[in-house]
Amino acid sequence: MKRLLLLLLAAFALPHAVNANEKVLSEMSDIEANKILLGQVLSVCYAVDRNHITMKQKIDMLGFALNLHERAHGNKQNIQEDQMNAIGKVLDIFPDCFPEVKKDK
Repeated sequence: MKRLLLLLLAAFALPHAVNANEKVLSEMSDIEANKILLGQVLSVCYAVDRNHITMKQKIDMLGFALNLHERAHGNKQNIQEDQMNAIGKVLDIFPDCFPEVKKDK
């Protein structure tokens, strides 16, 4: 019985020891940052479309999303272009979300 218990404990401990040596990247790639921004902007526009949030809340949430994107984005030269691409994709789905932005067709 002791041998079985010892083997069982070793089987549980082994996968944890292997996973403990894996390195986790602390930095986010530009693609991941752009995907997160797109998801946040889509969520905000969906909430606006359904009248779940006010315009002040929309502005606050978009400000937070853009600020987070700037901090997470590694390539500082492409931030504005990537942000405009995300907003353009959202305007395809929710054309009335940003009435102040006119999309070129």
